[in-house]
Amino acid sequence: MCSLLARLLAAAVLVHDAAAQLTSFPLCQGNPVAAYKDAVATYPQVKNAVAKLSQFQVASWWTDNNAHYYTEIQKLLNVCNASTVPTIVVYGLPNKDCASNFSALGTNRNADDYAKFVQDLADLVGTRPVNYILEPDALGLVASNECATKADYVGIMMMAVPILTGENANASLYLDVGYWVFADTTQTNVVVQAVKQLGSKGGSIRGIALDTSNYRPTAEMKRVCAAFTAATKAANMKQTFTCVVDTSRNYIGPPATSLEWCNSRHAAIGNPPTSNTSSGLIDYYLWIKAPGDSDGPCNTADITPDALKNGPPAGQFFEKAFSLMWDRGYFVDQKLGDKLGEFTLDVDQVQQGGSISWVAIGVIVAACVVLVVVGVLVKRRSDARTGRRQHAAEAGPTPARKPYLSI
Repeated sequence: MCSLLARLLAAAVLVHDAAAQLTSFPLCQGNPVAAYKDAVATYPQVKNAVAKLSQFQVASWWTDNNAHYYTEIQKLLNVCNASTVPTIVVYGLPNKDCASNFSALGTNRNADDYAKFVQDLADLVGTRPVNYILEPDALGLVASNECATKADYVGIMMMAVPILTGENANASLYLDVGYWVFADTTQTNVVVQAVKQLGSKGGSIRGIALDTSNYRPTAEMKRVCAAFTAATKAANMKQTFTCVVDTSRNYIGPPATSLEWCNSRHAAIGNPPTSNTSSGLIDYYLWIKAPGDSDGPCNTADITPDALKNGPPAGQFFEKAFSLMWDRGYFVDQKLGDKLGEFTLDVDQVQQGGSISWVAIGVIVAACVVLVVVGVLVKRRSDARTGRRQHAAEAGPTPARKPYLSI
């Protein structure tokens, strides 16, 4: 009887509204970032910085691009007890990333695959508190590219909302939306209508996720969130939506004219994950992207000078990017960590870590030139001496000069 009462009491504690969840339960630290272990072994100088970051939650990804997604989320939920909140990014749409196909690597091929994919996650999570970030880039593509309409992104995502939240009152679901769509009235209206559709089959949507894997400053994202909520009210939606902001790389922010997405040289590690945002519209600052994760080589023709080029493949640790974003980020600025001082922005490296930079190449080339010049001068001097000796042998001894006659 006592054990039954204990379980009922626990259930009563868990079944509360999402707003109470946000203020009552801390974020779960979650799984360590896998890439950080190898990074510290390869680049010992980043050890202290990585240790500081590892004190905070980095979102875990439930994605069919990763063959080990099931066991990784199992580990996450074993670490996070029922009084802490994990953050899980759901990224498994069939034909995802339809505009560029850089991330279209998953095993989900149709709506049935996706329904099972999402149901497996809901079964694992149960009724515990959780933040879901649903399908990065999807609604941005719905608003800006017809490929998302052809792939029926909204129709397929409609299944996810009731599966993930219908039986879990402690789940907070945020739809990822690219911040740029809110600069265009037509695209904003497309997103608002999509949000209406996505919530029409049951379950609940708490709001949207902004700045995922991007760099725009938090103050700007607060304005974007306000624009979104105003647009939903103008569309006669009764709910007041809220937002979460990915602050993993946005402490400084790029110039307003820079739209570079790939390893931006303006990246700086932002505010740590927290629900203490001092804003009624922003539920959380989150690290949805792990600081230091590469976006890829960033060396194609469309990449702008704002990118750090020749990085490692996407998802791998990028030493230069990490060092720069640490040095210019929150922890150094707030005197909570020391600068690494490994790199400066005026030099692009040829390849990752410990490799030769353009400055090093220049030094080597200059040294080679100096050696060649010195070699030529030495040879000429040697030849001159040889010629003088030969001339002396032929002409006889030179008359000795008296010291006092020397001029």
